[in-house]
Amino acid sequence: MADPPSSIVPYTVFTARQKRLLILMIGLSMFFSPFCANIYIACLPALEKAMNTTPQMINLTVTVYLIFQGIAPTIFGDLADTIGRRPTYILTFTLFVVANIGLALQSSYAALLALRILQSAGSSAATAISYAVVADVAPPAERGKMLGPALVATNIGIIIGPLLGGVLADTVGWRWIFWLLAILGGIFLFVLLTFFPETARNIVGSGNLEVGPLNRTLLSYLPVKSETQTVGGEQCYHDRKRSLQRRKWLPNPLKSIRLVFYKDTSLVLSISAMAYMVFFCIQASLPGIFVDVYDLDEAQIGYSFIASGTGVVIGGYMNGKLMDYNYHKTAKSINNTVNETQRGDRISFPIEKARSKSSCVLVSCLAVCIVGYGWAIRARVHISIPLIVTFLQGCLVSCLIQTYNTLLIDTHPEQPSRAGAAGNITRCALAGCGVASIEPLLHAVGPGWTFTILGCAFGFCSLCAICLIRRKGMAWRTTRQMGNQEHSPRLGIQSSGAKSLCDHNGTKTADLGLMKATPEGLALSESKFLPR
Repeated sequence: MADPPSSIVPYTVFTARQKRLLILMIGLSMFFSPFCANIYIACLPALEKAMNTTPQMINLTVTVYLIFQGIAPTIFGDLADTIGRRPTYILTFTLFVVANIGLALQSSYAALLALRILQSAGSSAATAISYAVVADVAPPAERGKMLGPALVATNIGIIIGPLLGGVLADTVGWRWIFWLLAILGGIFLFVLLTFFPETARNIVGSGNLEVGPLNRTLLSYLPVKSETQTVGGEQCYHDRKRSLQRRKWLPNPLKSIRLVFYKDTSLVLSISAMAYMVFFCIQASLPGIFVDVYDLDEAQIGYSFIASGTGVVIGGYMNGKLMDYNYHKTAKSINNTVNETQRGDRISFPIEKARSKSSCVLVSCLAVCIVGYGWAIRARVHISIPLIVTFLQGCLVSCLIQTYNTLLIDTHPEQPSRAGAAGNITRCALAGCGVASIEPLLHAVGPGWTFTILGCAFGFCSLCAICLIRRKGMAWRTTRQMGNQEHSPRLGIQSSGAKSLCDHNGTKTADLGLMKATPEGLALSESKFLPR
């Protein structure tokens, strides 16, 4: 078997049009978890009456949702890195639809609690898998640009979830919340089955390797005429040993949990988790606070979530551009071009400094907003003031979570789904603890001191973590990655010195439904359902 040619190969064979389709689909997949969580929060008072229980017991259904939102991705994230993104997406959304049908039909607190666990397991893995899809098809310099629009679609769920939840609970009843989720989940499951291609690099390489039936779209089985677009560059190479990973079916959640204990990874996870915790504590406590202080009904409570949701959408979109700007600026500061950082040795690139620029300012502003929110509620100021503050909180939290989730994937390119699952573990564990303790703390010391404690603790811990990341993060990551390389080959595209699966001409035919490789170069098939 001959060595592959030395010319630079493309990071992926997916075209810009196909990437736009992927952005839309991963945005829709990530939409469900925050939409499901927030549509439920708005109907907590209605469920409390229907189940004839206490606020603490109803808050427990939020806590278990968050706990299993952290646990489930450790299983499904590892499964996605093993058998592929597509079959894992299909499995999780099937669980989601079944859980919501059960929730719409149940009438007891025990059933509500159990089915909320299944609902969380079905919806929560999408975020980890979606970040992995971005890592599959976008080099580091382009990930912010790809994540920004996807997170806009995602964060719309934070806006319309509480709004729809409040309106539905106030008009047709809380059961229709779950019927709506089941219907939307079923529609998206059909879209996944029909259109979503496999992207996992241990299965399709850069997008040019043959896949099995589980990883093929339904569209690829149709006898449709295709148009091809030739992509320059030599055949991309893939390691046979890695490609055989698709045959291992049993996921190992400990692989995700193990990532939490790496020094550099734990710091990245902690910042994202603390931002998520403070945001969810504010969201979960908002209905009760606004009912007590401003005497709002269920529909008005739903409307009050629009401010924070709008902030999340705007923050996510703008931060995508900011991340790419910071990446280019850092590359320029070390006399490196973006192409060199994409094609060369990424271990030596200071990605931690590129991603964490401006983080100290964002954290400080968020801490001030949290403290100010508590005392604004304590002083019973006009409702517009806390709503403006929740808008700013949503914007800042979105920036921090998006930045450090992206850094997490950047620093674990060989196992992005597992890294995303590790992020879910820490975020949801911390948020679950926060939600469980926020009500007792509010009753004990009031909103002013509750949110002062929360804001100061968040600000101090996050600033310490950011300083450590910027000073020590790259050294710790380099040590970890160099150690990993000694024990296993890199996943995905191999360097020019690697052996390939290709013949001596560097060509291979791969039918992915949307793609084909030809001797003249790498060619992509775009079906008539994907207009040019």
